[in-house]
Amino acid sequence: MIDERTRKILLAIIKHCNIIEDTKKYFGNDYTIFKENNIYQNAILTPVTQIGELVKRLSAEFKKNYTQIPWKNIAGMRDIVVHNYETIDKLILWNVADKETLKIKEFCKNILNER
Repeated sequence: MIDERTRKILLAIIKHCNIIEDTKKYFGNDYTIFKENNIYQNAILTPVTQIGELVKRLSAEFKKNYTQIPWKNIAGMRDIVVHNYETIDKLILWNVADKETLKIKEFCKNILNER
């Protein structure tokens, strides 16, 4: 069973995953549109950053118990977005938004449903 702090973090991660899904629906779920639209890119960057920040708040024990999620990579993506914005590979960011956040969202939902 997870503690209340972890539950809140997982719920916040789900919220930001939903924001990414809504953004993709709004702009179009297409990499060609994404790579040419700075507004679309920035709308994805913010929730990706937030997810990375939230992951950093999860306890080491939690991350050790649930190794199927690449916690270090998620936190690392946040650091790249925040500190090296100009070097972000748009295709990597798209893949994170298009595939990885769905996996993270499902993982968080499954953990919350274990209660």
